Parts: sequence; C-alpha cells; structure tokens
Amino acid sequence: MKKIEVFLNGMNYKILQKSSNQENYNDMQYDSRKIKMGDIFIALEGSVVDGHDYIKNAYENGASYVLVSKCIKPEFPITYIWVENLRENLGVISSNFYDWPQKKLKIIGFTGTNGKTSSTYFLEKIIGAENVARIGTIEYKVGDYVEEADNTTPESLDIVKICKKAVEKHIEYLIMEVSSHALELGRVSMLDFDIASFTNLKQDHLDFHQTMDNYFMAKRKLFLKLKNTKNSVINIDDENGKILHDEFGGISYGIEKGDITGKILEISNDGQKIEIDIIGEKYQLKSAILGKYNLYNILGVIGIAKILEISNEKIIDTIKELKGAPGRYELVNCKSDFSVVIDYSHTEDSLLNILKSLNEIKRGKIITIFGCGGDRDRTKRPKMGRVAEDYSDIAIVTSDNPRTEIPSEIIKEIVDGLKKQNHIILEDREEAISKGIELAEKDDIVLIAGKGHETYQVIEREKYHFDDRDIACREIVRKKQRRT
Repeated sequence: MKKIEVFLNGMNYKILQKSSNQENYNDMQYDSRKIKMGDIFIALEGSVVDGHDYIKNAYENGASYVLVSKCIKPEFPITYIWVENLRENLGVISSNFYDWPQKKLKIIGFTGTNGKTSSTYFLEKIIGAENVARIGTIEYKVGDYVEEADNTTPESLDIVKICKKAVEKHIEYLIMEVSSHALELGRVSMLDFDIASFTNLKQDHLDFHQTMDNYFMAKRKLFLKLKNTKNSVINIDDENGKILHDEFGGISYGIEKGDITGKILEISNDGQKIEIDIIGEKYQLKSAILGKYNLYNILGVIGIAKILEISNEKIIDTIKELKGAPGRYELVNCKSDFSVVIDYSHTEDSLLNILKSLNEIKRGKIITIFGCGGDRDRTKRPKMGRVAEDYSDIAIVTSDNPRTEIPSEIIKEIVDGLKKQNHIILEDREEAISKGIELAEKDDIVLIAGKGHETYQVIEREKYHFDDRDIACREIVRKKQRRT
C-alpha cells in the first residue's frame, strides 16, 4: 500500500484535514457513483460538472480520501488533500498510484481530424487483436473487455487503468486515438509514444481551439511526446502534414508522393482495386474498404506496420480482408432494392469524402440525411450544408445531438449555406430518416450521416436511445408493407 506522499510525489499539495482512518485505499475514482469502501475520490472541476459537489456522495459510498483542486472547508470525517492543478496532474498521480503500467506497453497514437478511428481498427487487424488494447471514439477495448467510449481520448486516470488491464492480460500494444482536446488538456501528459501518426487537419473543434493554428499546434504536441521522432508516420498530401514531416521526419505517405503511396485503379459497389507502393515494392489488390480517404488510412497504417517490422506479405494479406469500423461507411443490410449507408461524417471534409465516394458508384439518386451537433463549431454548419446539396440529389437537413442549443436555430445556420432547391427541412431526425426511405427508389443510395456508431441523441444534457440503423430498417419494413 503506497503512502499518500508516494503517489503525490512531485505535486504541490496540502493536507486540509487528516482523518483517523488508516491508509486503506484500494482504488481511485473521479465518478462518485463508482466509489467503493476505501477508495480515493478525485474531485475534478469540469466545464459542466464540478466534482466538489459530489464529495458527499463519495463519502456515503465509502471514500476514505478526497483530492480537491479548491481549498474548501472539509465537511466530512475523511482526509481532504488539496492538489494544485489537479486535472493537469491527474495522469502522473494515477501513474504513481498504479505503478506506471504504460511503461510496459508499446503505445501507438493517431491524431488528425478524420480517419483516426478506422486507422486504429485497421492497425489492430494487422498486428493481431489478441495482442492489442484499443482506445478511441467508439469503444475502449482490452482483450475481451469492451467499454463504450465517452470521449475519443478518456481522462488520464482511465487511460492508466486501461494500461493496467492490458499489462495484466499480457497485451503488448496500446493503439489509441489522441484528440486535440486530450493533447491540449493534458490527458496524455503521462504517456510517451513509441509511434505517432498524423492523418489530416480539416476544420473542426473551433468552438474549443478558436483558430486553425491553435488546432494544429494542439495536434503537433503528439509528436513532441515521441520517444524517437523517426517513428512518425505522416500524410504529406495534407499541407499541415508536410509541415510536421519537415520538422519531425519519419515515414511519409500520400497518393503520389511519399515513402508509401497508393492509387485507386477500379471502384465498384463491393470494393475497389488499389495499387500500393511500399517503399519501392508495388502490389495490386482488391479491398472491400471504399473511398480515397480510406486509401489514405490504409497507407498510414502500412507506415506504422513497417516501423513494427511486419512483412509486406502479412500487411497485404490483411488489407485484403479488412472491413470498416462500425459506423464508418457502414452498409445497413435491410433487404431493400436501394442502399442505406451509415457514416460518422460530421465535418465538411468528412461529409465531402463520403459523398464523393458514393458518387463514384451511384446508379440512381443520392439522398443525404444530416445535421450538425449543438454546442460545437458553428462555422462549419453552412459549409456542410453546401457540400450536402452539391453532392446529393436530395439533402434532408435534420437534428444531430442538439445538446443545449435549439435545433431549429442550428438548422437555420445550416440552411444559410444552401443555394439550391434540392433540400428538405425536417427537424425531427426520425421523421427525416422516414422521409429519406420513402423517397428512395431502386438503385438509390440513402446516406445517413453524422452519428455513425452512436446509438443515442443528446438533447439538453440527457442521452436518449436513438439508432439510425434501427430507424432505417423499420421504415424500410413499413414501406414494403405499404406496397403490399
């Protein structure tokens, strides 16, 4: 059992109250609902919730200690310890507590606006799922343990706990998406990365970063955390990637330029034939993964595989068998004569990418159903509207996690970008999906964009069950019933 002084080593802290309890703590939690007898409660201050308001709950659940970031007056007979910059230092504190399990793993980080999730899934397949822990937008996975993700990159305490689970399961690799928020807020400050990959930088999260320069500098921080900068894998077709490669070096990739290049030779409904050049060795193969943007993801993952000294033969054989990540260009099998595609695209660039790919294989109309999230970057809303109408035959504008904003006001900002007459406004997302299915005819493609893997809508601060797939399939069944 570590003494308090050990896991607070290097911190500026002050004991506000020392209780008579012994140092019998077992675990650390920042969620008071998860506290068990003898745990340490971390009272984090967030933008919405303040952990100090839940000290009573933690005490009632059995907390022996509480770490606070404000010099508050103790109310309960437990030990209170004030720690300066508690959130920023939580990674080191929790690492001290759990004996730095991350140092026993090879850690690979992906950063960029688009492509991180698919890339982590692709790399996991190449390395072998049994030897990989994975952290990302969809889920946190360690062997057979899978937990739904709350954030692309979780709190530092959660990351350290995931590392601990991975070490206990004798897993060698941690593959993770590293968001700009996590880099800026210090959630990965306790990690050193063995390999880092940059996918691209497109407009997103300006509600947080304010400017694209700030957004880029946040992404750049990942490469400052590399053990060896030669283990960078960077998309040099992206102008910001070129800047990073000029600074850090490493393996470059792109469509025409780079150490690893690729091109699409043929494309069809069931996949595409591609040519890949791996540092001078060329391969042609068929892949079920569609789209130029997914080719970029494949090229980046190949770069990492080469650093890991995986043979070209194993890389190519795995790529032939790859399937997309959940909610990424996901074809919903609802037994209809038209296609329904679910995709997470929630930025101008990601929506443009998926629509360009669909236009390459279209035989009928493209009907796009999309919205923009509330409490997020507002400047991308009219741009997404313009992309949707330019690359769709019909664009249906609806809600997508409005959060604390008024849905109709979000939609108005999307509509500001619409110049044509090929759009329909339906605020209710269920009604919008129903309309899209109703309008679809043989060989059409219905794209339901924005939520991807998510199975909920966030309205105000509450989550309500909502699965685009279930609604689409239900409406297809109803449409068939109306025809009979």
